[in-house]
Amino acid sequence: MICQKDNFFFWLSHKIGYPLVGPQVMQVALTYRCNLKCKICHLKQLLPQEEELAQAQVEKLLDGAVALGVKELVLTGGEPLLRSDIFDICRYAAVRGLKTVLTTNGTLLDEDVSKKLADSGVAHVHISMDGLKATHDHLRGSGTFGKIVEGIGFLNEFRFKKRFFSLGVACTVMDVNAGELSKIAAWADEHKIDVINFQPILSDNADFTDCSKSSGWVQKNSLRLLKDEIEKIKTAQYRHVRLYEEPSLNLLVKYYDGTLTQKDWVCFGGFKTLFVCFSHKIPYAYSCHGLCGDLSRCSLKKAWRSKEAHELRRHSKTCTRLCLQACYSKIAAGSLKHLAKQLCS
Repeated sequence: MICQKDNFFFWLSHKIGYPLVGPQVMQVALTYRCNLKCKICHLKQLLPQEEELAQAQVEKLLDGAVALGVKELVLTGGEPLLRSDIFDICRYAAVRGLKTVLTTNGTLLDEDVSKKLADSGVAHVHISMDGLKATHDHLRGSGTFGKIVEGIGFLNEFRFKKRFFSLGVACTVMDVNAGELSKIAAWADEHKIDVINFQPILSDNADFTDCSKSSGWVQKNSLRLLKDEIEKIKTAQYRHVRLYEEPSLNLLVKYYDGTLTQKDWVCFGGFKTLFVCFSHKIPYAYSCHGLCGDLSRCSLKKAWRSKEAHELRRHSKTCTRLCLQACYSKIAAGSLKHLAKQLCS
């Protein structure tokens, strides 16, 4: 019942345009450095290393997140494992009671790094994997798939024998991999991955407001193939992996054929997730339409309830450039009709 009550307040917050509840998640960009040059990424080397937030600054943000009632922390980049203090940050978050999700390209997960992650208190490691060997190496560089396979082996060794944390795979759906999505899911199941999600490609992953079509966009003649792959995934019987569908996988076809509307997907931008980026060693709260707080001058709570944040929520609520990203999705609070069914069941 507590979950349904929370979902009702998220629904009501969206309806009135004001956050009656705090964010569920805080996502922090720890670095823009990366060891890869992926064809679909615009974040690499966005800012130099010397501009990154210090560990003490990150820990202060985590304290603020706890005070705001945040339950889940997502550490992202760039490649977060390039930071030498990443394990200390994970440990601090665990001590503060945050469920920490670390996103990574998976290529730095050697035996030593995997062991340190297991000891850090991280709750979940999420690896980007955009295809099987040929496809993934084409998109992210020769040999990257093999490094992921090796890294998952190390992670499984430590999480099953030492300290358990969950393991996930994120796959960006593109024209080049639209015909192998079910094979990716089967591979994940075989390698004891706990959860897999399929996300749409963005024209520019550093700018969600860019609505132009990426070079990886699923083309019209591949839509039937995509639909068939989605059906295979949803009807398959997996032993281990679970499909994470927020938003629904079926909406990918509408997204790529240009028929997705606000009736299909409700954007909870400014309500579900609090995003933190940085510039010149200064942390900022932001949403896809702009900044809403200099966090060196104000608290997370003040930024979350600021006039700027209100304007960004208004933008998100009326946005027609639907990105279909999980960080802005909250299906359980998408409609009052759905909530009423939950409350009465």
